[in-house]
Amino acid sequence: MRRAWLAFALASGTTLGSSSAGATVRSFVYSHESSVLAPGQSELAPWTTFRVGRSRYYSALDGRLELAHGISRRLELGLYWNFGRETRDVVADALTQQLVRISSSELRSASARLKYQLSDAAADLLGSALYLEATLGPRQSALEARVMIDRRVSQWLLAANASAELQLEPTRGEDGSELEAALVLEPAVAAAYLLPYGVSLGLELRAPLGVAGPPSSATLFGGPVLRWADDSLWAALGVQPQLAAFSGQSAGSRLDLSRHERLELRLLAGFAL
Repeated sequence: MRRAWLAFALASGTTLGSSSAGATVRSFVYSHESSVLAPGQSELAPWTTFRVGRSRYYSALDGRLELAHGISRRLELGLYWNFGRETRDVVADALTQQLVRISSSELRSASARLKYQLSDAAADLLGSALYLEATLGPRQSALEARVMIDRRVSQWLLAANASAELQLEPTRGEDGSELEAALVLEPAVAAAYLLPYGVSLGLELRAPLGVAGPPSSATLFGGPVLRWADDSLWAALGVQPQLAAFSGQSAGSRLDLSRHERLELRLLAGFAL
């Protein structure tokens, strides 16, 4: 029995060591960690986000395909292609309030981002990094800046992010075309416990705050996240129900179901190239 436990402990330690050695393994699906790819390394990472539940029927499937590459010891470049599909009920007749269900699919935009590691969680007291992403699309463009910190404490991984996103959407009015701007802040915190065989189980909380531009809102999302990783492949699944709305609550609900969904589910994966 002692030999069996010793073999299990050695195997677990080896697995944890190999999974933590992968610089790009993500343990969370909304919160980013400070690690970056080594120079010359590349990774392909598909993202899939399912969103469902508004005042009327609504479901959406958002996809991102990321190609990341290590530029230098601390700098990483990422390119994204963003696409999605939405299905919703809309009012077809204002007099009778008759609803019609419509669906649409589109290639929405392309994005590019830079991530610069300031300190390494494996060597320093805290890991930290700066992140800048630009998105360009026919319906919406955006510029996002993010600060991230993380720390490993025994078998625990702790992370915190603060992001600001400027969203630009072209609109048509009586005076012609113009850009409608909105600023969204999103603080996020997360914690995960590292288990054997490259598995971690965690909890993630985030609070999207629309502070400028129409419409303003303040909501809280949170839920569990499960991650598995080996030497060249990792995957993370997170479930995020809307827990509360601090403004813009829908009639008869404590949630904001006009600007946000009742539930979000996100699956990330990464493949070394």
